Amino acid sequence: MTELAKREASTWADALSAFLTAHARYDGLRARFANEQGDEFEIPLVDAWGEEYSKKQYARAMALQRQMAGGDRPSGGESIAAWDSPATAMLTLTASSVPDGTRVPPVEHADAVHDSFSYDGVRDTLRNTMEYHLGLDADQWGYWLQAEPHGMDGDGSGMNACYTHLHVGVYFDTEPLGLDDDLHSVGTEFERVIDKHVEVCEYAGRSAHDYDTITDYVEESNGCISLNASVENMGSYLAAYMGGYTEELLEKPIEYLAWGSIYWSAARRRTSRSKVLTEAIAADACEQRAESDESNQTDAHGDAVVWDDGRGPDVVCECCGSGWAIDQSRLDAPVSDDDLSDALGAEGESDETGRELTLAERWPTATAAASVGESTTKTRIRKRVETELKYCDDVPSVHAMIGRNIHEIPLKYAEFVESVMNGEDDSEPESFRRASLDSEWHLEAIVDRDGEEHAPNGGGVDMAPLKLPVQRILDETRLRHSLGRGEMWRCSKCNFAYHDDGTMHARHFVGEHGITDPESADHVLVVDDYYDEDRECMRHPAERHDSG
Repeated sequence: MTELAKREASTWADALSAFLTAHARYDGLRARFANEQGDEFEIPLVDAWGEEYSKKQYARAMALQRQMAGGDRPSGGESIAAWDSPATAMLTLTASSVPDGTRVPPVEHADAVHDSFSYDGVRDTLRNTMEYHLGLDADQWGYWLQAEPHGMDGDGSGMNACYTHLHVGVYFDTEPLGLDDDLHSVGTEFERVIDKHVEVCEYAGRSAHDYDTITDYVEESNGCISLNASVENMGSYLAAYMGGYTEELLEKPIEYLAWGSIYWSAARRRTSRSKVLTEAIAADACEQRAESDESNQTDAHGDAVVWDDGRGPDVVCECCGSGWAIDQSRLDAPVSDDDLSDALGAEGESDETGRELTLAERWPTATAAASVGESTTKTRIRKRVETELKYCDDVPSVHAMIGRNIHEIPLKYAEFVESVMNGEDDSEPESFRRASLDSEWHLEAIVDRDGEEHAPNGGGVDMAPLKLPVQRILDETRLRHSLGRGEMWRCSKCNFAYHDDGTMHARHFVGEHGITDPESADHVLVVDDYYDEDRECMRHPAERHDSG
């Protein structure tokens, strides 16, 4: 770090202006991609606040409906319901913007509401409710969290207008619960989730989360807990709560714009989903790609599967990486690292020809691999043969050597044993790389609304190498040179002298004298030369300047 810049808090009005300005800059922006064959295509660039993003969120909600309850896909296919009796719950979590009569800053308020769910235990309480108290498996429920502004459509939120609150839509299968469409007991289980939010969120109060006033969790939809036992259109049901706004940002109410500036300023996500729901959405998109004439994907979701060691299902679709609705017994667990090492080292033979298999044939799923040296099996045999020869008075025949070690040296290695006994080493490195079928598209340019092209900067944070003062002095002064015969480093400020590499003196300059500038350090540095050989690389900067 080279300097500190003080940043003052912005007013809400300034944040709103900056938010809308940033959004407007996306108008007309396009990204051009190209590959090595000279092919190009352009796509419009959008942020997460436009009409396209709202439509995408709505489409994801509809995808969940199809995957869990069945239905027709826009691409023409039909989804089979993954759950026997799907239902939804809506939990509303909020907080006061004036808990003690003093206005809470909007970003601080949003942080408190979100952190209660993500970090302070509400999400864990929800998981315990679904899996421990209700007894569902991890793949029989999921949640979709969506932040929304108060004050929309005249909801009477008063002082909380423009501030945030959360809707947590919970999808779950009621068939394992055996409730016969009676969800009241499920609603009472969700009360502990509301209690946890009120407990951990600093600005949350009981008055806004009073579930005791709700007489029927299914019939009433305006409380902090709401259930729907048989939603024919679950996607629309949840989308009604989850920002199903399809108009352009600038056409939305001022409450939404002011609320949006909070999330834009704080760079905070306003939606999140559990892995189960994310995988269901990915599976629906995978099915649609397989059915689309514009896609090069031909396999339907789950037709081809692979093993995934990451979090979640082990057996996943090769096309989309989702394990949704895929039988987890279709694949066995992959071999361990030890077994893989043995496989790479094994001298496998083809069943048809009896020839030795190549590395590529022994590892058909690898994109690339290399083997250096001989196999572990051959190394073990080599050591055994060499040990035998060391203690033998007479050199035995190959078959005698194998006979003595029949349990350790298979007969098929007779030729290799002979080469070892003759002092030969025929091990050669072996490698392969399979051609990738993926097209190598890269971002070539950003094109603005006027047609002007801009080189992409890669996005993210620009990284620069960091050199600490000691390292800079070592690299940029005479200390970078090696001392010659009769030479010694000396500090002209205190006469500290040292005959070794320059590290000690670089630390001395920084630690003892506070010198961090290489040029200043080079002027303080003296090279004492016993033989007066006057090497040019060791001359003092002043001497070099005078001679020039």
